[in-house]
Amino acid sequence: SGANTGGINTETVKKVAENVLTRENAEKAKTFVVGQVDKLKTMASDGDLSLRFLAYLGGIAMVVTSILGLLGRILTFKIIHIVFDIYTIFLGVLVLFLEWDGFPQKEKYDVYIKRYFHFLDFVWGRGIVYFVAGSIQFSMLSLLDLVVGGFMMALGVLYIIVGKATADKLKAVHKAVYSDHAIASKFKKADAEGTGTINVEQFGNLIKSFGMELEKRETEIAFLEIPKAKGAGDRIDLEGFKSWWTKSDSVEGGFISIA
Repeated sequence: SGANTGGINTETVKKVAENVLTRENAEKAKTFVVGQVDKLKTMASDGDLSLRFLAYLGGIAMVVTSILGLLGRILTFKIIHIVFDIYTIFLGVLVLFLEWDGFPQKEKYDVYIKRYFHFLDFVWGRGIVYFVAGSIQFSMLSLLDLVVGGFMMALGVLYIIVGKATADKLKAVHKAVYSDHAIASKFKKADAEGTGTINVEQFGNLIKSFGMELEKRETEIAFLEIPKAKGAGDRIDLEGFKSWWTKSDSVEGGFISIA
């Protein structure tokens, strides 16, 4: 019989590890995940694809690959890697919290995020978090960790670049002076359904009516900054738009803050 240490039969552990972590299973998992990450990289090169959607997919990839890695490393007692896997699982969940509007009890926990992690109110803050999260996973050097970690690092840099470019464009817009009546009139025109709220596409049309041309990702980043109307999902109302429009510190040092 195998040695028993602290109630753990090492021979049993080895047999379980051999059955679960076979080379064939590992290769299948790698092939699947690498294929998915390659798709993400292709989508990331498409300037029209939503940054938040990419981050959402990246967060899922981080959580799934880190859980798989954690199970394998528990069986092989790689303590340092186990700690790193726990970090990346937590950071992956944080990414999902930030980018998924349907995250359970999001409004409740969002209060604490804004109170204790104010830097996440800025697009560059999210970019840095995504880059750090990716670098931690990348440092574990398995194939899955390299591709998912590398993707998140690239996404973090992309967040910072797009956020900076958007803020630079919005500086000129925020300096323009419009009456409340003019702003309300333009908002009403953008609100095609007459619901009193607009979505991100309609917000893009509204911004164009002020003489500003933003790319799709830049529009998304700007829209992310505006407080959402209560009970309207991912939509904004006139008051939210006006508060953003007149907010003098919405662009700080060339970077956008997220309300």
